Amino acid sequence: MNSFPSRSVAGIVSLLCMVVLASGCDRAASGDLAASRAVPAHWPYGTKPVLGSPELTAGDPGKGPLTLDEIRDWLSQPEVHEPLEVALPYWFADAEDLVSIPPENPLTRAKIELGRQLFFDTRWSIAGDTACATCHRPDQDYTIHGVPPETSFNPPVAFNRLFGKHQSWDGRDDSLEAQVHGPTTNRFEMGMTMEGSTSRLAAIEGYRLQFEAIFGRLDFDAVAAALASFQRALVTGPSPWDFRRVLAEYEARPPESLSAEEKQLVETLREGVRAQPMSEAAIRGEALFFSERTGCYTCHPGPNFTDEAFHNIGVGTGGANPELGRYKITGREEDRGAFKTPTLRNVARTSPYMHNGQCGSLREVVDWFDRGGFGHAHLDRGMRLLRLTRDEKRDLVAFLEALSGPLPPVETGRLPE
Repeated sequence: MNSFPSRSVAGIVSLLCMVVLASGCDRAASGDLAASRAVPAHWPYGTKPVLGSPELTAGDPGKGPLTLDEIRDWLSQPEVHEPLEVALPYWFADAEDLVSIPPENPLTRAKIELGRQLFFDTRWSIAGDTACATCHRPDQDYTIHGVPPETSFNPPVAFNRLFGKHQSWDGRDDSLEAQVHGPTTNRFEMGMTMEGSTSRLAAIEGYRLQFEAIFGRLDFDAVAAALASFQRALVTGPSPWDFRRVLAEYEARPPESLSAEEKQLVETLREGVRAQPMSEAAIRGEALFFSERTGCYTCHPGPNFTDEAFHNIGVGTGGANPELGRYKITGREEDRGAFKTPTLRNVARTSPYMHNGQCGSLREVVDWFDRGGFGHAHLDRGMRLLRLTRDEKRDLVAFLEALSGPLPPVETGRLPE
């Protein structure tokens, strides 16, 4: 967990940007792009873009709805159509092997921008009042603080999803592209057919122009590819835990071994640690989290704090109609009641918790694991009575609160006329 490859200049610049973002994160996440102008909206073409940086999600510069002239000008730039060789910010440097970008849908700036528009546009839903962002709001860290009354499922976060293959709580979708189909056709969400949604989009000239220029067609596969591209650009910034652990790595090296860029980075990291220090309670909670005693790290390993696997922890398995979870997809008995491990990144800001939203606070989550969950024939073997003290529970919560970082600013209002 504490070793990182050497940092690229692009990665260093990315951290400098994300440090600035951290101070204005709440305003930027709400869609107020003006609040984030301390960070360049677009970096120079030709540089290797870093996932999570503002250049990929801020949208086409300007104000108000996108005019046809603005869209044509954007599409006329050859560089927006070139496949991007993206870099990970180095707080995710050891997540290289987890990145899932299908070769048939390489990232381009044009796709990400089109996906951004689709994500916030309600016009392609049946009633014209629902968008992806209805349940995945940037001002609520790409979820919503509550379970929609029409469903029993807590909307999972839409960030850092490029680190996973299977999507949704039961893993029924094997890619971000496939995941788009469910919400589009679900009568409690967008309520459209695939053909109906593409017809709605084709009636908007700004969308028709973009799909033709980017994909050569406007069909549902192209819609899914654009939305998936936008979501892959949503990567969380450094948390207090990241600042502290990366700084410790650099401070362990001889000063003379550091390049000029790395020395600048060390100062930036120190600034981050000063601005967002981990409390003593959080440091104790970190040790507890990664201990054999709790075993938290076994299901929440790696830089994104999830194994992307499915576990039965006893949630929703009681009563007359226990939830089947992953079993509905695989038909395997051992998958009864198993649901996907969520990321713990930004977890302090994404309540409620569990796939059904049954826990309203992190303390309730810790209490659930402390008592070993709810008994079930297929309860995960890692679930057991922990007997944590009150102070230890507080320490674990403090550590979880130290895992939140800024999200890149996203323009929510610049949609085609």
